[in-house]
Amino acid sequence: MGSNHDQTFLHVLREEKNIGNFLDAFFGFLYRCTDFYVETNSEQKLGFPSGVAEKLVLTTMYKWKNPTLSLQKTVLSDVNSDTSNPLNQSVTQSKSFNVIPTVAQEIEVESCDKTNNIKTSAQILKTSHESDSYNGAVRENYIWTQTLNDLDVLVKVPENIKVSKDSIKVNITSTKLQIVGKPSDSSTNSKWDNIFDGKLSFKVRSGESTWSIEGRQINIHLEKAMEKWWEALIVDEPKIDLNKIDCSKHFDDMAPEEQMKVQELMWNHQQKILGKPTSEQIKMEATLKQAWNAKGSPFQGTPYDPSILKYN
Repeated sequence: MGSNHDQTFLHVLREEKNIGNFLDAFFGFLYRCTDFYVETNSEQKLGFPSGVAEKLVLTTMYKWKNPTLSLQKTVLSDVNSDTSNPLNQSVTQSKSFNVIPTVAQEIEVESCDKTNNIKTSAQILKTSHESDSYNGAVRENYIWTQTLNDLDVLVKVPENIKVSKDSIKVNITSTKLQIVGKPSDSSTNSKWDNIFDGKLSFKVRSGESTWSIEGRQINIHLEKAMEKWWEALIVDEPKIDLNKIDCSKHFDDMAPEEQMKVQELMWNHQQKILGKPTSEQIKMEATLKQAWNAKGSPFQGTPYDPSILKYN
C-alpha cells in the first residue's frame, strides 16, 4: 500500500495520541465493521479459517519492517513456501514470536516525510498544513482546525519576536483572540507587537481555553460555547465550505442516548455478518411468541412454530 491514506491515518493518530490507542481503534473498527474476527466453518462462509487472521497480521507487520532484518526474511520465506494455507500468507504454526507490549507513549503527529514514510513511534513527524487544518483552513500566519465541540489554532511567531512565555501574551475572551509579543531587540518598556487580533465567529468558553508554545508557534485550544460547525475562525476571514468538511461526530462527544443507538447499530451490523438475528428481529420474535399463546389465538396451547408464520 502506498501513501494515499496517510493523511487519514495521521488524523486518527493525532486524536488517539499514541500507537497503542491507534491500533486499538483500528482493530475495533475491524471488529465492528468487517468479518475479520469471524471464524469461518462449514456453516459460516464469512471470515477466516482458525488462526489465519492472526498470521495475516504478523505477515503484514513484518512486511513493513527493515527488509535487512533476518527475522523478516524468515517469516516471508515461511509464508511463501506454505502452499497449504488458504491465503498463502501465513506463518507456520511451529514458529514462535516474542510479542513486545506497546508502550502508550505520547507523540506529536503532524505529517509524513515523503522520502521516508516508515518511522518509529518515538520519532516526531514534521508539520503538514493539510493535516493541521482538518475541517479548518490554512491562513497567512495561522492554521485552524475544528471538531463539533472545539477548535485548535496554530499561530506562527514572527522572527523578530522572542519566543518565551514572558515575551508573549495571549488574551482569550468569549468573543475575541489577541496575541502580542515583545521584539527580541526591544527594551523593557518598549511597545509590544501585535501577532494576532481577531473577533471570533462565535462564542467560546474562555475559562476552558488553553495555550502553549512549541518551537516558533503558539498552540491554542478553544472550546465552543455551543455545538456548531464554524465557516471561519474570525469574522473577517474567508469562509470554508461546510459541505466539504468531515461532519462526523466523535463517539465520546455524543449524548448517552446517541451512544446507545450507535452501539445498537454496530451490534446489529455484527449480528448480520454472523448470520444472527438483530435487535429488531429479536423483539419481533418475542412479540410473536407472546401473541402465539394469547387468548383467542388459534395457536393457543400448541408449541411455538415460527415456520408457519408469515410477516413482513
